[in-house]
Amino acid sequence: MAKGYWLATGKITDVKGFMPYAVVAELYLKKCGGNIIIRDIHTDVREGNPGHLTVLIEFASIDDAKAAYEAPEYQEMIKLRTPYSDCQLSILEEGDKAAH
Repeated sequence: MAKGYWLATGKITDVKGFMPYAVVAELYLKKCGGNIIIRDIHTDVREGNPGHLTVLIEFASIDDAKAAYEAPEYQEMIKLRTPYSDCQLSILEEGDKAAH
């Protein structure tokens, strides 16, 4: 089965305000079987404007990645970060989905 991923990019506008989210989210992700592959707050952006934050989290499957995001517990956690960041999150499935 193909793995699932969360790819988050963006800007932290208030690091001190953002930290409570970071602490509870890390614990939550471990509980859901999420594995943080990349966590970088100094991303070397070469094109576009995705922000200085990049996080890649691996899950056993795309269904697990979606379930972790859609859970009411995580939806409440989002409220902890939104006043202190401008982030985008995509859920992806392992593999080349753009192959011709």
